[in-house]
Amino acid sequence: MHSLIPFVIHKKSRIAMPTKLLKNFDQETFLRDYWQKKPLLIKGGLAGWQNPITADELAGLALEDHVESRLIHARPIANSITESQWILEQGPFSEQRLSTLDDKNWTLLVQAVDHYAPEVAELLSYFGFIPSWQIDDVMVSYATKGGGVGPHFDRYDVFLVQGQGQREWQIGQNCNQDTPLQAGQPLSLLTEFNRVDSYQLSAGDILYVPPYASHWGTSLDNDCMTYSVGFRSPSKAELLDDYAGYMQLNCSEDERFRDADMTASGAGAIDAQTIDNLAAMLVEQLSDKKQLAQWFGRWASQSKYAEAISEEAFDINDDEEELLIDEIDFSDSALNIHRDTASRFYYVETGAGDAGSLQFFVNGREVALVEPSLALRNSIKVICNELVFSVEALLPWLENEDTRRVLAGMFENGELYAEDDESLVE
Repeated sequence: MHSLIPFVIHKKSRIAMPTKLLKNFDQETFLRDYWQKKPLLIKGGLAGWQNPITADELAGLALEDHVESRLIHARPIANSITESQWILEQGPFSEQRLSTLDDKNWTLLVQAVDHYAPEVAELLSYFGFIPSWQIDDVMVSYATKGGGVGPHFDRYDVFLVQGQGQREWQIGQNCNQDTPLQAGQPLSLLTEFNRVDSYQLSAGDILYVPPYASHWGTSLDNDCMTYSVGFRSPSKAELLDDYAGYMQLNCSEDERFRDADMTASGAGAIDAQTIDNLAAMLVEQLSDKKQLAQWFGRWASQSKYAEAISEEAFDINDDEEELLIDEIDFSDSALNIHRDTASRFYYVETGAGDAGSLQFFVNGREVALVEPSLALRNSIKVICNELVFSVEALLPWLENEDTRRVLAGMFENGELYAEDDESLVE
């Protein structure tokens, strides 16, 4: 029997600060020739990288009610995709269930592990050449020999990072919304898979797979852990639906359809002029780039798993006796500030220098700042661009009581926290 012994992950752990570069990889070539175009094997892209969590730690997350997890058992039939079976179990799981698993053909998958394990969130620093708002989460899988999720395609980009063990990836045909899927399966699996390429990944290897490229991964041993860095791919319908709701909240009752240049027509007619006027009204609303930026900053910074963070700003009352920010020594240049890995921080900048302006978004809300100084805008960029940074980067927030209260709220919300890294156990 090959079972798992769930182990609890302690969230606040040491992670490194700087953005890192993949090995054997050219960013410009990748973005020009491969991104959303065709697969790419990055052999040894993370050579020497240490697998950040154990299989038992992953199993520990799968016990939690607020963590999305799945267990998939494969029952392959040689040379027959449609006769093979994949059995899906949804988490959370009990310790007993995970400790009594068979020794082959299963895989445990846990979503958004970067939200709960900073060491896994550090993996994202290697993909900083893509704007972080596009990153969805890091799904981690552990599989025994023969384990996998079957032949499928995704509608989003994904980097498949091999953490330990070995996995074979087969790349097949490009798919679309009309590609036939198997009926009666709990997963969206293809009825046909035409292999084009095949790769065997070992620890440190990375396979990039663009949207709609079919792929099929199978574990080659009982020690296989794969980190799937998935990217957002919102549908046009999803974006329009959310933006329409936002526009409704910002339209007044006096903004109404007008048809002052109407001409006589049939009683049942909707004439071309009416359509033109309607289009002009809607296009004018959609062309408001300031409003679009305000909405998109809020939308992009919303957490996929809202239960992991607070979407409300912490209300700092005048009678608060003690705040977390009061315990921070801002003169300690050795002290680091950590961003909560489940939180999202983004900014939209217009113009440059003293004449520029900046909008700041955290976890689905716009942070209200009145004409932030250049120093404060630079501090916001550090917060948005780095998971860990020196406490000195926050000094501009102390310039006045209003911005200090905003900063205090982010600490009270747990979106930022101070950590003496040297005191942490490796």
